[in-house]
Amino acid sequence: MAQTPQRPLPTLPLTQLDERGRSGDLDNRTFSLTFAQPVPVNDLLLLLVRGTNLSVVPDPAITGTFIGELKNVTVRQALDLILQPLGLDFAVDSGVVRVFKRAPETRIFDLNYLAASRAAASLVSAEDGRTTMSVSTSVKTDVFDELDNGVRMLLTEHAAFNVDRRAGLLQVTDFPERLDRVAVYLDAVQDRVQRQVQIEVRVIEFEPDDEKAVGIDWEAVSSQLAAARTPAERAAPRRTLTALRVTDVSKLLERLTAQGKITVIAAPRLLTLNNEPSIVRTDTLTFTVTPQVASDSALTLGFTPIVKAATAVASDMIARVADGETLVVAGFTRDREVREKKAVGRSGGWFGRSTVVTHKHLELVILLTPTIVSGVAAP
Repeated sequence: MAQTPQRPLPTLPLTQLDERGRSGDLDNRTFSLTFAQPVPVNDLLLLLVRGTNLSVVPDPAITGTFIGELKNVTVRQALDLILQPLGLDFAVDSGVVRVFKRAPETRIFDLNYLAASRAAASLVSAEDGRTTMSVSTSVKTDVFDELDNGVRMLLTEHAAFNVDRRAGLLQVTDFPERLDRVAVYLDAVQDRVQRQVQIEVRVIEFEPDDEKAVGIDWEAVSSQLAAARTPAERAAPRRTLTALRVTDVSKLLERLTAQGKITVIAAPRLLTLNNEPSIVRTDTLTFTVTPQVASDSALTLGFTPIVKAATAVASDMIARVADGETLVVAGFTRDREVREKKAVGRSGGWFGRSTVVTHKHLELVILLTPTIVSGVAAP
């Protein structure tokens, strides 16, 4: 019986750009190829390994064609670009490239979070006998629900996944590149959720030496602090952030002392997680502060103070500060009544003591120094 002649491979427009010998390396040889007409993928695979020490073994069930242009690609890059749109994949073992239909894989990821839905609320209020003021903030979080939604957006429509709250595990079945995306997403979430911030708080009461002064002369303080900076500090690049910020609290206190008397009425040190509020209460002031840590180590502080005065005064602000810098919040004033016993004399030689009542004008200054404890890599 006559033998059927073998069908010759089509002449394919292959231009080799980097001739490095007959190498089986997938990455040491680059070329360009162009196909204006559809080419069977099996023929294309044979072309890709021609001139190398690689062998190719495609699955017999593989079908499909390729049309397009690739420039300056290696064999590995060409295989990735050609096979993936066709639902195919490849593996290399001892110089043999095996091509097969892509199949989903299953991976299990650790979820190191509390298995609970958390509802946090902070109510900051002050009452002066006549007026009550309050600012409330509520946050409802369920990290597992949020992860569920985030992972779902990264998967194909045929993927399957399950979140095990009790075991703290996420099981996902999908194609490898989708699983890689899930891994990157989970790493990013864990990095942000587990960032910790220590906030050193100083609440200072300022009494001016000049009884006619309406408050602190901040323009003078700012200019004095700027003049005191060393050439290296002036040359160092700084982010353009909001509010008055200082890097040396002791110098700031020296400048305030030059204008009057300062008294530290509270100095708590707070430790909190990223985006978690902390509350500080004193006889004079109540406030909540919430830090948010960016990847570049800048912090955004949500700050809500309420000052008890003749009429309670509340404020709500958001400011940015660099790691380790001090945010200065001022402008809150109040009057304090001071009663002093003084000796008095009358005609006839009788002496006694009388109570003298004076009112002192005071200003409150709040210093917030956040420091990132963990969660952001050093630059």
